[in-house]
Amino acid sequence: MPASRPFFVAFIVVLVTSPGTALAQDDKPPPPPSEFTTDLGFVSITGNTSTLTFALDEKYIRRMSKWEFRQELGAVYGETDGEETSNLWRAALRADYILAEYVALYGRGTYDQNKFGGIDSRFGEGLGVVWRALTDDVNQLNVEGGFELVQQDNLDGTSDNFSALRFASTWKHVFSEKAYFYQEVEYLPSLDISEDYRVNSETTLGAPISERIAIKASYKVRFDNLPSLNATGTAPLQKSDRIFSTGIQVTF
Repeated sequence: MPASRPFFVAFIVVLVTSPGTALAQDDKPPPPPSEFTTDLGFVSITGNTSTLTFALDEKYIRRMSKWEFRQELGAVYGETDGEETSNLWRAALRADYILAEYVALYGRGTYDQNKFGGIDSRFGEGLGVVWRALTDDVNQLNVEGGFELVQQDNLDGTSDNFSALRFASTWKHVFSEKAYFYQEVEYLPSLDISEDYRVNSETTLGAPISERIAIKASYKVRFDNLPSLNATGTAPLQKSDRIFSTGIQVTF
């Protein structure tokens, strides 16, 4: 995956949608002070084969004056015939402070683990700036840039501690009150090794079935251009993990 692709995607989205920034903001109701959503997916098969798959995505947002605090948790776990076949965990804490109508500062801490991607644990701490390019009733577009510190322990016994830049873009398009399309792209190049960069993306569609319950389908890609070695340290792992999931989303 070319390193310039995330920049290209973010640039095209901004270029196409930025003229709408001037849309009227006065009639837009303020967002709720608190939001909580949980996405659940579960599959269990027994008989000629035994398969278990579980997926969880949880998000809580709290807004106070010019502050927005966000907490996220996600997991994908799977077994086939009693043997573990997937084990991914991630968590994040983030605080945004609104400086002006379209500009905010953020600070965040992240954690992820990917047993079959060779990552025993990876912590990240970052600071950056957010440009809220679109904030109308139909489109919400953010473009972000910042700096990260990363501490990574690999399953082969090695460790990597490095600094990185972060560039990201998120776009949410609302079709109706509860139906939406969401796209996120994140690019994390290491400042120590030019070949070491990660690209994360998420594409999501949500469709309501009641006031608080929706059906959600998402496709996530986790790309690492310089992947870890396997647990024995003898061969590199694949560069990307692709996760397609469908399930129920509950909003409070």
